Amino acid sequence: MAMQGVDGASPIIHGAQGCTFLAKVLLTKHFREPVALAGTKQFAEDIIMGGEENIIGVVEEFIEKQKPAVVGVLSSGLSEVKGDDISSAIKNIRSSATEVIPIATPDYVGGLETGYAAAVKALAGLAGCIRTDPRTIIKGRVNVLAGPHLTPTDFSELREIVESFGLHPVILPDLSALDGSRQGFSALATGGTTLDEIRTMGTAEFTIAIGTCMESPARKLKEQFDIEYKVFDSIAGLRDSDLLMETLSLLSGNPVPPKYARQRRILVDGMRDAHLYFGNRKVCTALEPDLTLQTSRWLSEMGAEVVLSIIPQAAASEKDIVARDVIVGDLSVLRDGIPGPGNCDLLISNSHAEDTARQCGIPLYQLGFPLYKIFGGNLRITIGYRGTLSLINDIANIFAGSHQIEEVHI
Repeated sequence: MAMQGVDGASPIIHGAQGCTFLAKVLLTKHFREPVALAGTKQFAEDIIMGGEENIIGVVEEFIEKQKPAVVGVLSSGLSEVKGDDISSAIKNIRSSATEVIPIATPDYVGGLETGYAAAVKALAGLAGCIRTDPRTIIKGRVNVLAGPHLTPTDFSELREIVESFGLHPVILPDLSALDGSRQGFSALATGGTTLDEIRTMGTAEFTIAIGTCMESPARKLKEQFDIEYKVFDSIAGLRDSDLLMETLSLLSGNPVPPKYARQRRILVDGMRDAHLYFGNRKVCTALEPDLTLQTSRWLSEMGAEVVLSIIPQAAASEKDIVARDVIVGDLSVLRDGIPGPGNCDLLISNSHAEDTARQCGIPLYQLGFPLYKIFGGNLRITIGYRGTLSLINDIANIFAGSHQIEEVHI
């Protein structure tokens, strides 16, 4: 997913053909866009004899035919267990115009956020500026490392917010091109952050990391170029959106633009209008850790209680999730009967949870990855004042349709 946000890039998965096929299907169904993804198509004899030569051959052939700017060679559970040394193999690849980077993504370690963060960290390693002279710092330049819980439209919204303060962001990766605006078909990702932009990231004054999983690549830039950074656990909800605006105002020295002051007033009014439908409602979530944290924050602001949050792997953000219980597991936790009518009023999860919600007898609000049973998921704005209000209204409408609110007579 991260490689789709770099112009002229393509990931190559070193593993069996099924590994590449499954990833391509999920990404294509979620974004409803052609996805740049290739694989080394390992067979039994390749595993037995060793796959390093296969990596070199596949990558060199791909470079010759497609002329990519960046190739990320991703490992799989199969190649990691076998012990193929991807880093050593790509050192023998003959290419002067294409950057080839190894990315360790074994199936048995972590989850979506883990692999995404590893890819962003490897891409950030392409920043080429040596920051020894203070004159190389570009006034107003900021790096923005954005996590996988943002939609393509969120990336456009985030860029607009940052630029409205007079700042010049390099967003890595930039998935805004997956909002349906791409033209034609290419074996490479088109749109997004360019390699030239990545190479200038060392000249930034500051780095903003969106999501706890983005702290690792932010720290890498700090270590390499001494660029200070701030991690935003969430940029949705009233308090967290305020914090983003305040930070951008401090970085730029400019006041919050009037349009965001107005958006804030509209959000506060919308929160007042909808609060009756959220008060004392019980919500269950089954999302990636950073999205779980962000969602739990704004639900708490609205007076709803997250009674159970299921995350697919342990994460640094786990301790800050606003929920009665946080469990590392999968949707089977819900099917085992913990929630249900009366115990939970709403499930927030991806499209995989549709059958589970039906079995539990509770409504489902589809959010996260993958979304393939609804249209427009990638066009939602889920961050800032506007995005928060949209989420509040969506869920208030679900509550209004599934529950009777007692009228208060004065």
